[in-house]
Amino acid sequence: MLTKELKVSEDGSYSTSTNQDGIIVSVSADFEKISGYTKSELIGKNHNIVRHPDMPKIIFKKMWDALENGEEFIGFIFNHAKDGGYYWFANRVYLFSRDKDGGCKYFSYKSPMSPRARHCMTKLYATLLEEEKKGGIEASEKYLEEYLAFRGVTFDEYVKTFLDGTGLFKTGFFMARKLFGSSSV
Repeated sequence: MLTKELKVSEDGSYSTSTNQDGIIVSVSADFEKISGYTKSELIGKNHNIVRHPDMPKIIFKKMWDALENGEEFIGFIFNHAKDGGYYWFANRVYLFSRDKDGGCKYFSYKSPMSPRARHCMTKLYATLLEEEKKGGIEASEKYLEEYLAFRGVTFDEYVKTFLDGTGLFKTGFFMARKLFGSSSV
């Protein structure tokens, strides 16, 4: 289903904020531009207006689980633009504010991702999506857990290996930790 990939600028400032129900309350001009939607088309809509149909649901479950536990979520997301194109982001989402009635506002800062991350996530997400089609989100969650366990990492550790230049070193460390036990490495 992927069509034309849109280029995410290294100089861009891509961000959105939502309420606790995922309803968009603000967007940056750069996010508005790459999505192809106007601010007025985005504000008040569920953030899934830009969700690409080939994006595995398990990744969003991981995000909401982290946010509900008061943790920051870091992950790779690809969205679809209004014109049918798509774009990838390295996404950081965190609780921005909580009002006296318990309502939350989440802020998401989006940045370009490395070609290595895009290559690995494209393959992983395709498999997760296939698992979802066969057995629902439970099947893709099971596959993801086994995938990470084989590598000896948590979801956060795995994702963070793609965020800086130490990714391959970290991956080697995690594999050694798995093989030799955490006290030996």
